[in-house]
Amino acid sequence: MVPASPVGAAERPAGPDTARAGAGAEPAAPARGPQTAEAEQTTRTERTTGAAKAATRRTNTRTVPVVFVHGHEGSAQQWQSQAKRFSSNGYPDRLLYAFEYNTRVPTDDHAVAGLEEFVDGVRARTGAPRVDVIAHSRGTRVLHRYLSVPERAAEVRKYVNLDGASSAERPGGVPTLAIWGSAQPNGSIGGAVNVHTTDQGHTETATSARSFAHIHTFLRGRAPATEKVLPEPPGQVEIAGRAVHFPLNSGLAGRLEVWRLDPATGARADRRPRHVVRTGADGAFGPLDVNGRHTYELVLVRPGERVNHFYPEPFERSDRFVRLLVSAPGGVADRADACPGHTSVTVVRNREWWADTAAPDADRLELNGVQVLNPAVSPASRQILGVFAFDRDCDGISHTEAPLPPFDRIPFLTATDLHLPASPAADGTITVTQTMRGTGGERRTLAVRNWPSDSDTVSVLFKDYTDTAFGSTR
Repeated sequence: MVPASPVGAAERPAGPDTARAGAGAEPAAPARGPQTAEAEQTTRTERTTGAAKAATRRTNTRTVPVVFVHGHEGSAQQWQSQAKRFSSNGYPDRLLYAFEYNTRVPTDDHAVAGLEEFVDGVRARTGAPRVDVIAHSRGTRVLHRYLSVPERAAEVRKYVNLDGASSAERPGGVPTLAIWGSAQPNGSIGGAVNVHTTDQGHTETATSARSFAHIHTFLRGRAPATEKVLPEPPGQVEIAGRAVHFPLNSGLAGRLEVWRLDPATGARADRRPRHVVRTGADGAFGPLDVNGRHTYELVLVRPGERVNHFYPEPFERSDRFVRLLVSAPGGVADRADACPGHTSVTVVRNREWWADTAAPDADRLELNGVQVLNPAVSPASRQILGVFAFDRDCDGISHTEAPLPPFDRIPFLTATDLHLPASPAADGTITVTQTMRGTGGERRTLAVRNWPSDSDTVSVLFKDYTDTAFGSTR
């Protein structure tokens, strides 16, 4: 997601962490311990009329649908964690939505028109007169245009602007919370609740528990009971989502297989898959029951295409926004060399990989024990979310000291030259281990199979949080 260009950006006030509330301001977000002024500063300038406050009191916030709008090269993946946090706090899943659009189109006309149709559909489906909207990065640019039409603004109860567009006034006059991260450290929206968390990554502002606390408090009028994704009973977990072309967000029709795995080796644990279903023209699948204690492989099979293998962390809670991203023809994945002798692995996490922060708290990513992140490959300034590891030129030699072109120029992506031997039967194991910054050294390992890269792709999907979940290691 490319950061939206600030419009009328104002300097962030200096001084200690403060919360200044005007008449009728929304309740302050819960305290999170000492913060530096640079790390987090909340400024409240929101004013509401008595009539508006009365209308808010009459609204049962548990019946207000919440719509998420992603940013550039984004999808509903950036909504997965927050949707599960809302659900963990008792918010009905039937009221949580994500609007997706093609971010290859340089203008926003199609997104604005599509969002209008989408919101109308949500209102008709739920019977709610208004919705709450959360937008990130380029999505905030879409929302500023969307809310500029009074008739559309009247259908939005509250708006959350995540590290994107600035403005002199609240878009459409809608009550607004604006959270600013490292991409827009001086962002500001006049008359809004402005929260500066400049020690968060650009995408982290959309996915973090820290942001969720502010969002929940703003939308619901009280702090969340928990900021964690709480596990459900393992036998009650379901998943649903879409298989899509990245970054078009167009659906992929095909056969989807869901296999239970041996978590230690990545080998399939059963003779038959747990599920075999067809994805629709929109790529949709599910809901499918899974066990929250088990590890799974999701396999997308399409005629004449490479087989796509996805290895997520265990689903400790139902997730209706699973996204299986496949690079569109002519897309970035075509620049990764493919041959029968090596496995190509893409590792995705919707919290930036920062390899140049102070040791020992930098992010680490190891494939078969080889650390592939360093300040050149994954500096904080590049806001890396996806790491491609493949054998450049198929020469059997690894060079992990520098990023590979053209990935070093593509937003949110990087690549490293790493030889991971493949076998025709994919009977070998590749271990993928992350150590996430800010967790005190907590490690998570997923085991995958060594599929040949000329016929198969491998994607490893790490969560952007480390709440206690099955399958974690320390």
